[in-house]
Amino acid sequence: MSVRPFASSPRNETEPPRFGANVRLALELLGSRRLAFVVLIANRVAVGLSDLLLASALYLLFFQLQGGVVKHSAGWIPKTVLETAGVTFALVLMRAALDIYSAESALRRIQELYRELLFRLIRGYTEMQWGRFVERNRAELLNHAVHTTSEVADYYHCCLELVASMIVVAMMAGALVYQSPPVACGLAVVIAAFYAAHRLFLRGRLRRAASTRERSLRALQRDLADMFSSGKEIRAYGNQGFFYNRVGSHMDEVTANNRRVLLFPQIARIAADQGVLALFLGVVVVVQLRHGETRQMLSLLVFYFALSRRMLPLISQISFMMGKVESSFEVVKILDEELKECSRYRASMEPAGMPNDGFALEMDRLSFGYPDGTWVVSDASFRLRKGELAVLQGASGQGKSSLLNLIAGLLEPAGGVVKVDRRRLAYMPQEVPLLDDTIQNNLLFGLNEASEAEMMEAITVARLEYLIAALPGGLETQIGDNGVLLSGGERQRLGLARAILRGASLLLLDEATSALDEENERRVLENLSRSGRAVVLVTHRGAVRRYAHRVFELRDGRLKDVIARSQVEREALQVVIND
Repeated sequence: MSVRPFASSPRNETEPPRFGANVRLALELLGSRRLAFVVLIANRVAVGLSDLLLASALYLLFFQLQGGVVKHSAGWIPKTVLETAGVTFALVLMRAALDIYSAESALRRIQELYRELLFRLIRGYTEMQWGRFVERNRAELLNHAVHTTSEVADYYHCCLELVASMIVVAMMAGALVYQSPPVACGLAVVIAAFYAAHRLFLRGRLRRAASTRERSLRALQRDLADMFSSGKEIRAYGNQGFFYNRVGSHMDEVTANNRRVLLFPQIARIAADQGVLALFLGVVVVVQLRHGETRQMLSLLVFYFALSRRMLPLISQISFMMGKVESSFEVVKILDEELKECSRYRASMEPAGMPNDGFALEMDRLSFGYPDGTWVVSDASFRLRKGELAVLQGASGQGKSSLLNLIAGLLEPAGGVVKVDRRRLAYMPQEVPLLDDTIQNNLLFGLNEASEAEMMEAITVARLEYLIAALPGGLETQIGDNGVLLSGGERQRLGLARAILRGASLLLLDEATSALDEENERRVLENLSRSGRAVVLVTHRGAVRRYAHRVFELRDGRLKDVIARSQVEREALQVVIND
C-alpha cells in the first residue's frame, strides 16, 4: 500500500531552551511518579544531613580529645569522649545504611521509570493510525523504544542527583555560615564563578552538540538499517563502498559531537575540582587567622575537613551534572514529541458491526482517500457468504491492499460501513513478518497454545507438512532473521498457516500465493476452498479465478463484480475441487 506523507511542522532548532518550560515538560513526562521522585530526593538529602551530623560529632570528639569541656546543658549532647565516640560510630553506620538504601531505591525507581516509558512508547506506536505508522522509519522507532527511553531515564537519575546535591550543599553552606561567614562567602563566590562559566561558555555549546548528535545518530541508524536489509543486493552489485561512505560521513558527525558532549562536562568537573581545593586551602588560612587557640583551630579543621570530604565532590558533581542534564534534555524533548504524536494519531479502535447470519463480510458504500483528496476506494459494496472464496484483482496501485486494510480495521473509512467479526478475522499481508525463532513459535505468533490437531490442520492446508518433515529439527527448526533461511514460497506458506491457525472464519490474503509454483498454488487454493472459511484473496494471477466463487476488480476506486456464480455453479465448483 502506498501512503502519502503527512506534512509536519519543522522544529525550531535555534530557539534557546527556557528553564521553566524545560522543568514543566520534564515533570509532565514523569506523570504520576512525581511524588516518588520527591521521596527519592529526600532520601539522598538525608544522606547529606547525616554527613553534616557526622561532621559535628567529629568536631565535638576532637574538641573533647584535646581537653575541651562541653558547656551546653542539653541532654542529647554527649558529655564524655566515649559517649561522643559511640554516637559518632552510630552515625557512621547510619550514614552507610542510608546511602545504600537511597542508592538502591533510586536505581530501582529509575529502572521502573525506564520500563514504563518503554511500554508507553511501544503501546503508542502499535495503536497509532496505520497510515501514520507506515511512513515512520523502523530503525528510528527501534532506537526511540530502546535507547531514547533509556537515556531519558538516565536524565531523571541525573536530575535526582543534581537537585539532592544542591540541597545538601545549601545545608552545608548554612553550617559554614554559622561557623565562619567569610568561608561561606568564599564558597558562594566559587559556586557563582562556576555557574557563570557554565552559562556563558558551556551551556550553548552543549545544547548544540547534543541536538546535532541526535540528528546524526538517527541518520546513521537509517543508513545501517538500509545496509543490513540490502545485504544480498550489495554483495551482488559489489557497491559496498557507496554504503561505507554514507555510514562514514554520519559516523564522523556522531563521533565529533560525542566528543563535545562528553568533553564539556569534564572541563567543568576539572575546574570545580581545582577550585574547591583552593577553597579548602583558603579555609585553613581563615581558621588560622581567626582562631589563635590550637585546640579550637584543630577542631574546626576537622569539622571543615569532614564537610569538605563530602561537600567538595558534591560541588564538582553539581557542575558535571548540570552539563550532563543540559546535553541530555534533547532526548526528553524527543520522547515527549513521540508520545504526543502517538496520542494525536491514535487509532479509534471502534468495533465493526456484525454481519447478518450466513455472511462473513458485508460492505456498504465504503470509501477511503488520502489527505490530499485522492480517492482509493469509492462507494464499494459487496457481501461475502461464509465458505466463499472471493478473488480481488486490479492493476498495481489501484487500492486492493487498502481495501483489505479497511476490512481488517487498520484504516478508518471516510464513509460507508464494514460489517465483519474482527475477533475471527486473520490477515496475511504481502510481506510476511517472521520472528527470528522456530517454525512453531512463528506459527503460534502470540497464541498461548494450540492443539496438535489445530496445528496439523493449518500446516496441511498451507502445504507445509513436507517441508517440516524434511527438516531435522521439525517444528523446532530456527528460520533466521525474518525467515532468511526459508525460500519466498516457504515464507508465504508459513504465513498462511499462521493465519489459518488463528481459527478465523474470514481470511484476508494479500498476494498470499505469489511466490508459489503452479502445483503448490493449486493445492493450497483447493485446500482453502474445502476449509469452510470465507476468503478474500488479492492476486494478479488470472488462473486463480477458476477456484473463486466471486471475482471482483478494483479500478479507479470502483469495485466491479466480474464473476458472481450462482448457488448451482458454486456447488458444481465445490464438487470439482473436492474431486
